[in-house]
Amino acid sequence: MRSSSALLAFAIAAAASAHAGEAHPQPAAATAAAPPDEPRAPTAPVAAAGTPAASADRPAVPVEAASSPAVPVEAASSPAAPADAPATPASSPAAPAGIEVTVEGNRAPPGSVSLSRRDIRELPGALGDPYRAIEIQPGVTSIASGMPYYYIRGAPPGNIGYFFNSIQVPLLFHVGAGPSVIPASMVQRVEMHLGPYPADIGRLAGAAIEAESAPPSDVWRGEGSLRFIDLGGVVEGPVDRDTHVLVGGHYAAGAALTSALVPSVDVGYADYQGRVTYRLGPEERFTVFAFGAYDYLASIDEDGDAEATNVLLDSDFHRLDLRYDREDASGARVRAAITLGLDQSRGVGVESAQAWKLNARMSMARPILGGRALLRAGADAAVDRYQVTPRPSPPTEGEPADGADDEPAEGTAQLDESFPELFRSRLDLALGAWADALLVLGERSTLTPGVRVDHYTSLGRTAVAVDPRIVGRFGVGEHVRLIPAFGVASQLPGLAPLPALQIGGIPGGLQRSLQSSFGVEASVGPVNFSATAFRQVTFGLSDPIGTGRGTNLSTERFLTRSLGDTYGLELGARGALRRDMFFLASYTLSRSTRTRGEATIPSAYDRTHVAHVALLYDLGRGWRAGIRHVFYTGFPADEAAPGRPPREHPDRIQPFYRLDMRLSKRWALSARSYLGLVLDVQNATLAKEVFDVSCDDSGCTPQTIGPVTMPGIAIEGGF
Repeated sequence: MRSSSALLAFAIAAAASAHAGEAHPQPAAATAAAPPDEPRAPTAPVAAAGTPAASADRPAVPVEAASSPAVPVEAASSPAAPADAPATPASSPAAPAGIEVTVEGNRAPPGSVSLSRRDIRELPGALGDPYRAIEIQPGVTSIASGMPYYYIRGAPPGNIGYFFNSIQVPLLFHVGAGPSVIPASMVQRVEMHLGPYPADIGRLAGAAIEAESAPPSDVWRGEGSLRFIDLGGVVEGPVDRDTHVLVGGHYAAGAALTSALVPSVDVGYADYQGRVTYRLGPEERFTVFAFGAYDYLASIDEDGDAEATNVLLDSDFHRLDLRYDREDASGARVRAAITLGLDQSRGVGVESAQAWKLNARMSMARPILGGRALLRAGADAAVDRYQVTPRPSPPTEGEPADGADDEPAEGTAQLDESFPELFRSRLDLALGAWADALLVLGERSTLTPGVRVDHYTSLGRTAVAVDPRIVGRFGVGEHVRLIPAFGVASQLPGLAPLPALQIGGIPGGLQRSLQSSFGVEASVGPVNFSATAFRQVTFGLSDPIGTGRGTNLSTERFLTRSLGDTYGLELGARGALRRDMFFLASYTLSRSTRTRGEATIPSAYDRTHVAHVALLYDLGRGWRAGIRHVFYTGFPADEAAPGRPPREHPDRIQPFYRLDMRLSKRWALSARSYLGLVLDVQNATLAKEVFDVSCDDSGCTPQTIGPVTMPGIAIEGGF
């Protein structure tokens, strides 16, 4: 019996099964970094150890709280050179400006790992995308090689939230291995909150991936890229002293060529961004930001002269954000914002689904106690109007099938039956309030208690969540820090991060997660080490793709709840081995289980060992190279079926190993312009991967895809 878990895993990764054994080109790095010799936009102030990094909502703690000397972002990758020194000879373009990627439990430093934009850009397999860099971090498990959809500390993809400038979006990446929906050149910092999160992030029981835009450039600049499948770029600059504009986007111009090379797949995507920032005064600014994305993915099955198209994803989303920011000389900040949105999905379980969104929020932050504490508080409200159109009912017995000769497949028919029950037309309301305080206890120690309260209403049902959390950071000497954390997080029933598909009515109540960890950070010269023991227990977990593999796609499967329990050890290291060589390494040892009744089984995507090692080289004269090793052990080889319950200790599929390689060259055309060429190959070893299993009375048979390799050549340029 063939499992349908691939269909549940967003249908996106399932497309790989449609062309198993076919290797096809894949885009390489998406977006160029800052042009050489361009004045860098100022980055956010480096916060004190254990304090929130500066942002519009989370200003940095006063300098008195500093626990240790701050290390410049670029210095992490080139410790022997000054922060502003070029990483290449004078005849070659300078390295791109720094971009922080932070993994943490509190807000930036506790448990943080920072990557410069150059490191991300040159990371093989990341495709030049800062968001993808999170997959090399401890605690992250991809559902399949190269697919940017993750289990994070056992939390399923439906419990992972994606944010850009505090605006939640349903998807952060385009279909398949496409680029992120936000160009890398717009991003200043990416943070992955493993839990507990900052108090202003709520309504999630898993993890949060949050990006913050770079500040407006004070000179006109532009970046662009041409890849095998798409082209894109960003242009921004000042119109006058007080007004700044930005426009950008991606378009899958080569989608038709891709479909011609791989006839079993039809793919397309596009995105757009537009921003106007107006300075109202020395302490105030008003910003209008519009962005959105479209994605389409379908598998095409040929049966003789007929073709059957199975739509796996057909969706789009749009956001319009209006915000007012004020910051005074004392460091106090205020933000008021309203976001309008529209999410749409078509052809996946329903004829169409729309979600019209209105989100209003206000936040403030103020240093108190003479700079020994930072008080933050805020409130938000979200109104979502869902309009769902079910698929037409199948013809009754004896009635002609209106041009269709075949009945829908069993899995598709079950989705058509269950989705209208799960996703109903309705009006949902969520109200929230939060507060936290960062307390400076000593020269190297901080403590951040916080609480968030949310009230939910859907289809006449209500629920209330009170989520406390506390995170500490305590310096032991000059080079060692201890980071304990504990918190509670709550969320509505989830399915997957698909636009406009949110289960209505709060069936089974809220998911509630207890998140705890104890970490140690240490620095030895230019190398940073981290080790974290964690446990995350989720009551009433909604995880239809991880609770068990199987062909049943009925409403019961999507509404089934379990006790999710994930625990393990995360190890990480990064730093400069030499001036021209940088490394990143991570290892996760974990166990993730699901308990229903008296039976406890491993999660369908439980992998005991996950390891990444990357080496980045500066070869000189504008040449850069990198290799990346990816290894993880197999998931449980089991499938639930009538009369065949899942086993508590099933066999495992074979481990998987992948090698990624990247080579790039950049030429300086002038003081501020450049041209670059990138060759990026994901899965250079042409390794095959087991994506699913099919089980019967005689045992389980692995379903292998590949070798799926992603070679690509990109031309990049900027001024």
